[in-house]
Parts: sequence; structure tokens; C-alpha cells
Amino acid sequence: MNINPQVHLTTGQFAKLMGVSKDTLFYYDKVGIFSPEVVASNGYRYYSIYQSDVFNVIATLKELDMPLKEIKEFLDHRSPEELVLLLEKEAKALTTKINHLEKMKKLVVEKINVTKEAMEVNTLDIGIEYKKEDEFIVVTNSKPLTNEKNIYNSIQLHYKYLEEFNILPSASEGWMISVKNVLNGENLRYDYLYTKVNDPNYATHKIEKGTYLVAYHTEGYPRIEQTYNQLVTYASEHDLVLKGFFYEDILLDELSVKGFEKYLIKLSVQIQS
Repeated sequence: MNINPQVHLTTGQFAKLMGVSKDTLFYYDKVGIFSPEVVASNGYRYYSIYQSDVFNVIATLKELDMPLKEIKEFLDHRSPEELVLLLEKEAKALTTKINHLEKMKKLVVEKINVTKEAMEVNTLDIGIEYKKEDEFIVVTNSKPLTNEKNIYNSIQLHYKYLEEFNILPSASEGWMISVKNVLNGENLRYDYLYTKVNDPNYATHKIEKGTYLVAYHTEGYPRIEQTYNQLVTYASEHDLVLKGFFYEDILLDELSVKGFEKYLIKLSVQIQS
């Protein structure tokens, strides 16, 4: 075949047109998935500009994580019918991927908001907050946090549940302990781990809207009992009746501070109206 400068491009020119390296083209030729239209007697390789359509299909399928072996199989047996079947399959895969990315984006935005909240709070004062809407959470049972094994087993159980029901871990996760346990001095007898979810259909519990007593703990888990005691004392001194559960929200964790003793933990408990 004669070389037509208007149609045929060198390997370097075609690679530049497609935005890839020459090594990519050499490799595709080697494995038999995409070869130059003409190899001249002097060994020079030339690609037709019309081959760009095929290359774009390969690039698109590769972007969809299809193995080169499967792409080659399709190209070797290509037909309109096979193309429709292939693209329908990939459209479903894309929808799944987009849904997953949307969930990941929500998680990232949540983490931004939680971290910003942590940067702005006054960690010294006990305050009162009003929650305007119910918050939905997934809970799993917790063992008393009396040793590292119980902590590990409780977390493992929680993440196993999330995985089983395809629930992404949230930027807002924490522990729950009943008011009864705290008032009885059993600050390590946690009841549940929880993860906040946007979809009520996944929820197994809800944090009710209403008025909450809030404090922030900054001195590590071994001393968190002090902050619980401060909340209980504050409630007693101000004739506040606490109900339900204490919620521990970890606002700053290993992603933003080094070492669990530097975590910022928000403690909140509902006040009975």
C-alpha cells in the first residue's frame, strides 16, 4: 500500500494525536490488539487517521477497566450486534460506578464539614444545641470497652454489618452509651456503635431532633470519663433531665491529627423537655 501523507501518520504523529506514548502503540501492536495500517519496507510504521475511531474505542473500554484480552476478543469478532451488547453491559457498569462515586463524594463533603466544625468550636465550654431534624443511623451492638479485644471485636462487627448491606463508612461515626449506664458510673459499658446515613431505609435507629447538652473532649479516651462527669454535673446543677443515649462523635481523627490522644470528640445527650 502506498503512503498517503494526507491520510497516514508516523507512530510519533499518531501517538501525539491520540495523546499516548509511542510505547503504548508498540505494546498494542505486540499483543495484537492494534497495529499500524502500513509497515513500509524500511520498517517505518504508519497509522491511518481513520484508525483513530478504533483506538478511541480501545481507550474508552480500557478506561472502563476492561482487560485488553477482552477488548481484543471483541475487536476480533466485532459486529453491530456485539457492540450493542458490549456497550449495554458497560453502561450498567458505569451506572454502578457513578453511584459509588456519588456516595464517595458525599463522604468527602461530610468530612470537610465535620473538620470545619471541629476547627471552629470552643472546646472549653459546655453548651446547649438544638437539633432541627432527626438524624438516621445504623447501629450495631458493642461490648464493654474494658479491653482492646472487645474494642476490636465491636468495630469488626460494625464494619461487617456495613459491608453486608453495602453501606459506606461515614465521616460521622461514633459510640453510644445509655444515660442509665453513665448515671450508674458505668462509662465503659457502651451500648452501640453507629454510622450516620442519609437514606432512612438503611437506618436502624434515629437521633431525635430536640435540645442537646454538648461538650467536647480533647484529652484522649483514657480520660473521657471526666467529660462525662462534667456533663452529668452540669445537668444536675441546672435541673436538666437527660434521656436516651450519650453520643460520641469523633470530629478530628487520625486523618487530621497524629495519635488518638489528640482526637476531638463531641459528646451530646438529649435534654428532656
